[in-house]
Amino acid sequence: IMVPYLTAVSVLLFAVLANADLYMHSPPGSNNRNRERKDNRNNADRLFDSQNNGKGGYPWRGDPRIKGAPDPLTYYVGSKLRLEWTNQHACGGNPDIHCELVIQYACDDTLPGIRDGYPNSEECFDSPNDNSNTNVPCYRNNYSARKFVVNNRDGTNDIPDPRSNAIRQLSAAERYSRYINGTSNYIEYGMHENHLHYESCFYTERNKGLYNSDQKLQGNNARFTRQNPNGNRRGLECPEERDYYPYWRMSPWKDAAVLVSNISYCEMIQTQSQNVRGYGKCNCPTNSQNDPCPITQATCNSLGHEYGFEPAHGIAAPDCLYHPFNRDNHLGNSYEVDPQTGRFVTPRDGDQPESPNYEWTIPADMAGKTCVIRMRYNMSTEDYDSHAFYDPQNVKCNYQPGVGGRTDFADCGQGVGYDQAKNCPYITADTDCANGDPDCNTETVDNVARPTQCYNSLTPNSVPIYNRPYVNLFNENTTAKEGFRLGLAINTHQTGRTFEDRSYVFTVANAPVSGTVKNLGLRGRRGNIVQAYPSVEYDFTPSIMRCSSDEYLHIQFHGSDFNDNKNANNGEGNEYTTRTNMVEMAARQDNYPLHHTKFTFFGLDDAKKWAWVGQDPAMCDTQISDDDGTQNQYTNCGKLNMMANRFPQNPQEGLVKCDRPAGSYYYFSSRNNNFSNRAQKAEIRVEGSNDDNDLSTGAVIAISFAVIFFVGASAAGVALYMKKKELGCFKPKVEGGGYANAL
Repeated sequence: IMVPYLTAVSVLLFAVLANADLYMHSPPGSNNRNRERKDNRNNADRLFDSQNNGKGGYPWRGDPRIKGAPDPLTYYVGSKLRLEWTNQHACGGNPDIHCELVIQYACDDTLPGIRDGYPNSEECFDSPNDNSNTNVPCYRNNYSARKFVVNNRDGTNDIPDPRSNAIRQLSAAERYSRYINGTSNYIEYGMHENHLHYESCFYTERNKGLYNSDQKLQGNNARFTRQNPNGNRRGLECPEERDYYPYWRMSPWKDAAVLVSNISYCEMIQTQSQNVRGYGKCNCPTNSQNDPCPITQATCNSLGHEYGFEPAHGIAAPDCLYHPFNRDNHLGNSYEVDPQTGRFVTPRDGDQPESPNYEWTIPADMAGKTCVIRMRYNMSTEDYDSHAFYDPQNVKCNYQPGVGGRTDFADCGQGVGYDQAKNCPYITADTDCANGDPDCNTETVDNVARPTQCYNSLTPNSVPIYNRPYVNLFNENTTAKEGFRLGLAINTHQTGRTFEDRSYVFTVANAPVSGTVKNLGLRGRRGNIVQAYPSVEYDFTPSIMRCSSDEYLHIQFHGSDFNDNKNANNGEGNEYTTRTNMVEMAARQDNYPLHHTKFTFFGLDDAKKWAWVGQDPAMCDTQISDDDGTQNQYTNCGKLNMMANRFPQNPQEGLVKCDRPAGSYYYFSSRNNNFSNRAQKAEIRVEGSNDDNDLSTGAVIAISFAVIFFVGASAAGVALYMKKKELGCFKPKVEGGGYANAL
């Protein structure tokens, strides 16, 4: 497999003026948080390079007392999971932008050792007083949280650098034991990509065929990109793999879906996805960061190394659909569009505005594994031809099926796209181009003239793709003070910017029931709308759940003890906690529950289960009747303070069949629904069986023709009768126009 320096294969997730944050809301994205009780995260570099505002993200959810392990939700294979997010600077058919949202997942088979970072001490601290110096017993029925041993109290320190001198002195087996198995208290450090992934990045040549504008990359391995020119480390993520899609070396991440602003991109995306395409790899025996392993077959062979092939993941190509239409400078709801055409969808009665979302079917290859979801968001402009690599002819030429995978045919050239030939020459005095680095373009390299876009020149045919340029808009004599230059806020360090968020870990199991399963859960963070922003306040997700009578809901609630302290109207119950229940009510305009004799969706036992959420009345203070001094009291079950962080504890107990009469059923959270401050209300719409609702295309066509035939036959019969009786338009005309007997 030949992998040249291609922009046609290696697509930079371009972005111009890209302060365009991306936040996952369902499942909750970490934005590199863990257990800090703050409005702002501690460490922007803990697991990955998000590029997002430090105020975003959701705290870790689960039982804070568990030692050295997660307390994750479990989703079932084949179940429908609604993924929700907000992205700040538009996507979909918005004419202001090109965009892609890449949704991926990875599990502990391709990312061994994957974890959030868990405390491993034998001791717990006094959680309600946020006092890590006061030890308390590590058991339920108190607000305690386990201590960390080597990490900081919030579990947000970086995992040690595998290339540090201290770690390099360890044996390969000891390094594996620490990073993958979490020994020596390394379980306390969050880790997605592991040390083997990072070392491969460290010792592999970067792709020098890429467009870097005027950015000077400070090294030659895959840690250095236009967005990360200094090679900074974030977790153990490889910056080049993060910044480019599709990537030209095998990645541990599998593609779930790519949502775009132009569906013509999809041919390239779906043929180059590592789900279906393998890539070549040079097997270098020894390398250093100054002598990285080459990525081209020709260079690999010239050095006497073996060039091998890494197979595709062997699963279906990802969905490739239009992203919902949303506007610039806005973290909020979007217009629903037809995913195949991008056209607006007319809302149905009872619909409501929604965050951008995608309904994902949990794939079978995740069964029995611990996994994470990853989202990356790209925005691009038309200031240069950033999306030329998507040209269908380019795809057709370069990516025909070949022996052992796919072959990039040399006679096709490198395709179209912005590449290293457009890079600006370095303008610093210490530039050394002796190593043949194509980033060192000058006016004499390959007889290519120095491009005007590398300077402050604004011409009829080019714009200055140059760091923070000042342009002479009217071509006036600035020396004679007849005009001045306008400064443009274009930073080429950010014109290749990618934004990212990831979930916490979850587990996947085979479904214990047959039939469609739809996940219903909780999104949101403690605080009022301003305090929570850019995260969101509490809500059920989806807040309008449609199910047919032969389908199942999988209801699971996941709570955190690691919010910033918010009391009174900014959050109910204990000041650090997230909890919810579900209680039936008559209508969404209401704020009181139905009397138990009027419940229609749940029977009495199930209604108690979801209202009390596992709290034992024998353990509760049953005399509490008001909020005076009791909001933070652990035994205040009325505020759900004794609810487990994950409910139900057995995921199978969250399965509820929608075998109810067709109609709408309404419910709310008795704790979080605080009228005039926040609403946490939702609806379940039972819509009959799938057999009633989901007619095949053939059935729809057949019925349509039947209706047409019936209407046509009826119309013909009526016409014959009217003609015989000389009625309507069959009346005989009379002189002067009109019809006989016309009124």
